[in-house]
Amino acid sequence: MLRTLSWLRSVRRAFGRPLALLRRHRWLVVIGCLFVPVHAAAMLWMPRLFGDTLDSLTTGSAVQLRATCWLLLLLAGVESAARFVSRRTLIDASRHVEQDLKDELVLHLQRLPIAWFDRARTGDVTSRMTQDVELVRFVMGPLLLHGGSTLCLLPAGLWLMLGMDVPVTLASLGVFAVLFLAMRTVLPRLHAWSKQSQEAIAAVSQQAQEDFAGIRVVMQFDRVDRELAAMATKNRRYLLANLRLVRLRSLMNAMTHSTSGVVTLGVLLVGGYQVIEQRITIGQLFQFLGYLGLMTFPLEILGWTLATLPRAHAAGVRIAELFEVAPEADAGAEPELRGALRVQGLTFTYPGAERPALADVTFELAPGQKLGLVGAVGSGKSTLLALLLRYYDPPRGSVFVDGHDVLDLKPSALRRLFAYTAQEPFLFSDTVAANVGFAADDAAGEAIDRAVGAAALDQDLPQLREGLATIVGERGVTLSGGQKQRVSLARAVLSHRPGMLLDDTLSAVDPVTERRILQGLRNERRGRTMLIASHRLSVLTDADLILVLDRGRITERGDHHTLLAQAGAYAAAFWRQSEASALESAPAPEARP
Repeated sequence: MLRTLSWLRSVRRAFGRPLALLRRHRWLVVIGCLFVPVHAAAMLWMPRLFGDTLDSLTTGSAVQLRATCWLLLLLAGVESAARFVSRRTLIDASRHVEQDLKDELVLHLQRLPIAWFDRARTGDVTSRMTQDVELVRFVMGPLLLHGGSTLCLLPAGLWLMLGMDVPVTLASLGVFAVLFLAMRTVLPRLHAWSKQSQEAIAAVSQQAQEDFAGIRVVMQFDRVDRELAAMATKNRRYLLANLRLVRLRSLMNAMTHSTSGVVTLGVLLVGGYQVIEQRITIGQLFQFLGYLGLMTFPLEILGWTLATLPRAHAAGVRIAELFEVAPEADAGAEPELRGALRVQGLTFTYPGAERPALADVTFELAPGQKLGLVGAVGSGKSTLLALLLRYYDPPRGSVFVDGHDVLDLKPSALRRLFAYTAQEPFLFSDTVAANVGFAADDAAGEAIDRAVGAAALDQDLPQLREGLATIVGERGVTLSGGQKQRVSLARAVLSHRPGMLLDDTLSAVDPVTERRILQGLRNERRGRTMLIASHRLSVLTDADLILVLDRGRITERGDHHTLLAQAGAYAAAFWRQSEASALESAPAPEARP
């Protein structure tokens, strides 16, 4: 009993959501299911008609034969039409379920917390959205079609056969019983290897995605052979899992095919003896063979279905695992935010980490002011920006925006407040203009040009083959690091949000371009609250407040002049960078004659 309940829960977990989606298209399913028995009845009538005609050939007339032929033609037309309608509607319904399932899956994934994506593998998620969804679609359409046909043909065919002669029917049923016992032994192993096959193809997809996305790194460090070996290992595991799966499915197919042959042989032996004893007629024996022929295809489909169901079940479970991940909480207030920040005693530790990324961080920033964040790699600058966007939840009572605890605000409200440029900017495989205008629905040509000018990207447009219409390639691979940063910066400028978070956005630009960008940001700032994390201290000279972080703690605070007067780590780093910049910009000495 417990085992049965566990199995039912597993089936509900795998196919509960797809079946709910199938109910949206119930009229297609109802129409298709109504035509399945029509198709089966037309097929079952034909052997009876053939058998009766065969028995009456010696005594029947030409008129009766002609009428039988017209009736057979009519049945063939009805059977073909019913088959077409049932197949068309049920398969269409399954394709709609596939579309709806993919749409819901994409929507759900976009609502998951950023922390989940830190652990997720892109190739595995892609595999679940493509191959696993396709396998689940099989249950929603082809299984209904072929399963419904089998449920109509097998019981009705056996009932008609029992009505003609019991011994001949029992001869066929004995072989069917042996077949189902054999399937009961094979199916558990088929399920286990189906799951391993799905996991193996996900690993191959992940490896391929990483190799092709990082092809330049692979080739630069001459690690092609290593990556080939890694892919060969994953391919080998996929091959072994599929070979085992193919052997089991071949065994299932062989059992179903051989069963139909053995059943036919049994019917010929027993039925032939019954004909000789004149217990049944030749026409009735022909009917038996006709019914067996009709039931052979459903048997083969049944074997194929039973072989495929474990794979579909494993795929359904893998899809259910994605839906079972709790989405990011979207409850909270949505006030009109201006950008006043107050951080009070903020201490934050990443899940699984031993040391806090931020410890006892406190500061206030009025709307329209500029905050600079300085510190070595790993000092907590990017973590602070991520907490302001609620990519991770800070402790309650530690981060406030316009007097609201960020945990009481909708994450979407916070993200509408800030335009964010990441340390490693992400560009879509589209034009430069489309990437700049991504954050604004109504981005016009003039607005894009202004944002491009503010980010000093206009000076690079002559180098691009088609200017703003240039396709940048996947992740902006055709652009330099500085160009990608400036496209990302132009996108943030164009968004017209009350706040801007810049995470080391100018690290890959030269000093001249940096000065142009800083002037452009001053012109486009328009009272925006700005938080800039940067290693280049010249970017922060006009900041209202600068925080120097070391291992998550604030070691120095103040504006630029205050920190220089303190002669601490900030002052030492600023004078060091100033001297280096002066040496870079100094003209080269003339050669001696």
